[in-house]
Amino acid sequence: MNIVWISKISMDMPHKTSRLKMSEALRKRGHNVTLYMVKKIGDKKNSSPNIVFIPTINFPILSGLFFGLIVFTYFPVILNRKPIDMIIIDCTKVWLPFVIPLKILNIPIILDIRTLPIDCEKSFFFSVSLFLSRYIIDGITTITAELDKTIRDVYNIKNKKIGVWSSGVSIEDFNEIDINPHTIFEVKSREFALIYHGDYSPTRGIENLIKAMSELSPSLKKKIFLLIIGMPTNKIKELSMLSEEEGVKEQIRILPKTEYNKITQYIKISDIGVIPLPPENRWWQVSAPLKTLEYLAAGKPVIATNIPFHRKIFEKGNCGILIESSDPKVIAKAITFSYKNKEELKKRGSEGRKIVKKFYTWDCMARKFEEFLKTLPRVDI
Repeated sequence: MNIVWISKISMDMPHKTSRLKMSEALRKRGHNVTLYMVKKIGDKKNSSPNIVFIPTINFPILSGLFFGLIVFTYFPVILNRKPIDMIIIDCTKVWLPFVIPLKILNIPIILDIRTLPIDCEKSFFFSVSLFLSRYIIDGITTITAELDKTIRDVYNIKNKKIGVWSSGVSIEDFNEIDINPHTIFEVKSREFALIYHGDYSPTRGIENLIKAMSELSPSLKKKIFLLIIGMPTNKIKELSMLSEEEGVKEQIRILPKTEYNKITQYIKISDIGVIPLPPENRWWQVSAPLKTLEYLAAGKPVIATNIPFHRKIFEKGNCGILIESSDPKVIAKAITFSYKNKEELKKRGSEGRKIVKKFYTWDCMARKFEEFLKTLPRVDI
């Protein structure tokens, strides 16, 4: 099957991982997948024959419209490359009205929804796109069963089939990792190392994680080290000040975004991953955090808040500590338990890796996608 996947993301965005890895998994299963992504000024020249970069403007209100217009204008070139069997559109990045003319080509169109909008502008475009999807889309894919239900109930999408493919992980990325001696020194300067990596947002619970370090007993503070990776430059100073105010500056190291292979090194030599997402937050109720799977793929247990995605993982096996709240005192209690039960936690980390290998590899997600496609009347796979 020849698949065109249109997504207004660039190579410096964290969201790129799911698109790159899923398209690679589909190719391994015999499909030809071409990703159409954004090229920003200064980006390195693309060397992959499977990715086509399209320019756009860096302006919040107009960038989606501009990108959609360019995609529509460029589509005759796309068609000349090879006959297309399916088009996947990233709903929250590409404004759907520009897809309407593609219906004359009689090619099945799948709307992929990975996120919910978080501001008024995106909410408007998202609502318009979902309204139009009732009439021009052949099917919808999304990231969790909870987001599936939200799409059906809140946006009244009752007449479309919706398939779920979650976040996944490449288990081979965590098999043999060459550890830089400097990395080991940074992390292993204490007896027990916690790690958090990912983007910054006010809803990710990072501040509560820092405050949790100050809730530890004085004796434990001297033994436990927290590594936070992926913070924007302006936030590093802010979070460092919070660490100082909480009296735990010496126990915490905050790093900016770094190469993925270095992140895997840090995960590999840490003792446990922490995912302090507030479980009451609407967004996390429908999400599938990739970092959770990355910690488990490395054989590390997790301290994870009780969101639906985490619950489902823990139902498959005990792979860490599931906590009910992102309150600093609750996180601190879980950290204390982790330190005092290090050997037991190693067993839970091994269990987590088994869970990932069985249920959450990208090949598992590609197979789920294929099974969904078989339910669509206009798709021949």
